[in-house]
Formats: sequence, structure tokens, C-alpha cells
Amino acid sequence: MAAKEQGAKDAAAKTAPNGEDALPMRAWGAPLARLDAAWTRLESKLVVIVLLLEILALTLWIAMRGLSTDHTAAGNNSGLVFRSLLTATALAIAAHFATRAPKDAAGDALARAKKKHDAVVMVAFVAGLLLGRAWVHVGVHFASNLLNWLQNASVLALFGGLRGVATRLTLWLALLGASLATAKGKHIGVDVLVRFIPAKLRLYTTLFGWLLAAVVCLAGAVGFIDYIAIAEFRNVAEKPCPGDAGKMCETSAGDKWANVKTRAGRDLFLLGRQTSLDFKTLPHVLAGENFDKWMTPADWNAWLKGGGWSEHFAPEAVEQLTLTETDPSFRCTPIVSAPGSGESPRGLLTREATFIVPFGLIMIGLRFLLRILLALSGRVRVDPDAAHADDEASHMAHDPDAEPLPGEPGANIADAVKGGA
Repeated sequence: MAAKEQGAKDAAAKTAPNGEDALPMRAWGAPLARLDAAWTRLESKLVVIVLLLEILALTLWIAMRGLSTDHTAAGNNSGLVFRSLLTATALAIAAHFATRAPKDAAGDALARAKKKHDAVVMVAFVAGLLLGRAWVHVGVHFASNLLNWLQNASVLALFGGLRGVATRLTLWLALLGASLATAKGKHIGVDVLVRFIPAKLRLYTTLFGWLLAAVVCLAGAVGFIDYIAIAEFRNVAEKPCPGDAGKMCETSAGDKWANVKTRAGRDLFLLGRQTSLDFKTLPHVLAGENFDKWMTPADWNAWLKGGGWSEHFAPEAVEQLTLTETDPSFRCTPIVSAPGSGESPRGLLTREATFIVPFGLIMIGLRFLLRILLALSGRVRVDPDAAHADDEASHMAHDPDAEPLPGEPGANIADAVKGGA
């Protein structure tokens, strides 16, 4: 009799709600929980990668700007300041590693070693600030040539240069952060109403709010895609109706997307051709030769013939890019051009990069929908204060007798308990 009563209690515990603001645990939510955990891990890795790329782009841009600025008596001193700071940092790091306290030092010996270390690092840093003037004119032409090539005649120029790349990465980083915040219930929200309604109604009120948020995100993505198709890819919003040329009808989504697909295919082809030009230009830039002074008309024509241009552009338009080879002193800039379009190559691919916005909104909308399903399966609480609690303890509520799923919140706690046992 006692065993039956205990079994009934255990069964009730497994099916009991996680609280008044959560539903009973459902087995069908386990795959969704795994999907959510895997999705979160992927986005966390993407955040790190995008952040590192953004730091690299900004650091390279600032460094090239500093090194390419020559110092004059009445001119800009940014080149001198950058070189001084760079020299001081390098010498301070070298002094730090050279005068670190021995690992076996202790007591008075350790204190003396630390004082010596601090003094040497400080002297090295000050000396570096002064020594920056010694090479204030060194590398100005090389850095200026490299920066101008990256900004105006390389793959980066198709995205608006280093600053344009950093701008798109910042936008991507913000959308990734918004998606991660949504997954943890830490997105921006007004929870005043939720706090004042009964706990039994709180769940469904919150789920309705999440559903509206998902609809807004997905609708916004559709609107952004339509805007990009019209403003960036030169689609017409209206055109003559098929049955009545005197009336104007809205251009169908299929026609807009077909044009976007064609133009995007051309842009990606130009990206590949520009990459091939960059591989040809890079050795000349590294050798100190001006990036726009090495390519002869013969080199250009040879490169032009081997690209398969006719698959994306009209042959007569491609033929117009051919240069005459009568002037042996003429040199051309090694940057692609879209045949017959008249479009500037600089920033050509920013329109494709703009799709980051609607794609990010779609991901956030799907996050809201997934969170709704997790709440319906009893694995997410809607308590407004739950988002501010410990992630590992409150992000998802598992069966109290079951181990957390690999990679999900709570797994670290379970591992710690096992290790302690």
C-alpha cells in the first residue's frame, strides 16, 4: 500500500506544473529543447567570430590610417601619435616578459622582482613614446598604397571598404545579440500588465505577446525584403497590367525575386572576378609598387577573356570593357566593372549585405515561436523575474528526476554534483 502511494506521488511530481506560470512537463518538448540549445551554441560561436572580424577590420583601418599619415611641421600629427603608441606598447610588452618575477620567487625576493618589473616596464613605455619619432616617415608610402588598394580596388571596396565592412558586422552582431536575448527571455519587453494579472492568466498572456512579437518580426522581414528589392536591386514597384496596359499593377513578388536572383548572381560573379584580380595585385602591393600602376591593357584583356563573362552579361557589353593596347605607358586600375550597367564597383555588394537585417528579423521571429513551443511543453517559465535569475537554474525546467540534456542549462550543475559525489 505504501509503495503504491509513493508511486502515485512520484507520478504526480513528474506531471505537476513547474509553477502557476508554467504548464506540466511534456516529452515532446525534449527535441525542441535540444534544438534551442544547439541553436544558442551556434549563435554564441557566431558572435565571437563576428566580433573578432569587426575588431580586426577596425584595427586594420585605424592602423593603416595612422601609418599612412606623414608627419610635417604644420600638418597632421596622427601618424606620429600612432607610431609612438605602437612603439611604446611593443617595448612595454617586451619588458614585461623579460623582467617577470621567477615562479619560485617568494617573500622579499618576489617584492623586489615586482618593483624592478614595474620600473622597467614604465621606463620602456616612456622610451617607446620618445622613439616613435625616429620612424615617423618610415612606411608611409607602403601603408598609404595598401590602404588605398583595400579601400578602392579590392574585394573590400565592393562592400564599402573597411568601414563599410565594420558597419555590416556591427549590424550582424546586434541581431545575433537580439536573437540570443530572445532565447533567454531577456529581450526588451514591457511586463507591467503581466505583473498585475493573475498567475493563471500570465502564461497565456505572455504567449500571446510572444506570438505578436514573432508576427511583427516576420512582417518586418517581408517589408525589408520588398524594400531592398525595389530600392537596391532596381525593381519597379508597379508596372502595366498584363490585360490592360492602361492600368498599373503592383509587381509580383515572384518577378521581384527573379530580378534579385539575377542581379545577385551577377554580383557574386563579379566578387569572384575581383578576388582573382586581388591575387594578381597583392604581390605588387607587397613589393611596394603602386596598386594602380602595374596592370597594362594587355594584362587586363587577358584577364577579361578567361572569366566566362558571357554567362552573366551580354557579349557586346563585355566587349566594351576591352582596352586598346596601342599606348604602352597606359596602366589601368585592377577593379571589376559591371558590363553595360554603369554601376560603380565601390559598394556594389552592400545591397546583398543589407539582407542581414531581414534575415536577422526572421531568426528572432523563429526564436519567439520556438520559445512559445518550449513554454507549452513546460520547459520555459513566463515569470517576469525568471529572466533575471541564474541561466543554468531557470532557463529551462526539466523533469526533476531526469538529467539535463547535453549542452542545455543545468548540465553544468549536474556535472558538478556528480564530480562532488
